Amino acid sequence: MTDKSVRWFDAFMGVGYEFYEVRAKVILIFDKRKTLVNAWNKIIKWWPDDEIKMRFVETINSYEFILYGDSRALEARWVFLKALKVSEHYKTFKDDYEGAASLRLALYRPKGNSYEIEIFDYKKRVTDVMFLEEPLRETDSIVLKSSNILRGSTQNTP
Repeated sequence: MTDKSVRWFDAFMGVGYEFYEVRAKVILIFDKRKTLVNAWNKIIKWWPDDEIKMRFVETINSYEFILYGDSRALEARWVFLKALKVSEHYKTFKDDYEGAASLRLALYRPKGNSYEIEIFDYKKRVTDVMFLEEPLRETDSIVLKSSNILRGSTQNTP
């Protein structure tokens, strides 16, 4: 990766999973259409598929979702990060992962006592996916910095 400034992005609600096709989908869920569209148009669409990295750093009952890529078209390296509780869907995704996932974006819309999820046509293929145990997060400086941000650490990282 090139030596660029890093920008942190956590303006999404969480991550969903869908398993109805050959390749599982990892879905970034947003609650604002403008934020979703800007995340795609200004960041994600510029990432070449083979430069996208998706990391899941596992802790006791939760995990840290870290997604980043590199692009010559962007002046900064953007990192999407969120601390999430382990769910049955996450466990299924981890157990069934077979070398590639589809990255999608969706809009969450409350509807009475329920909600709707609108999955947009935006799509990226991610093949660099890793499930890391706590000690292994230190092998990637972006993952280590992301974990420290998510955990509220103020210590310096490389």
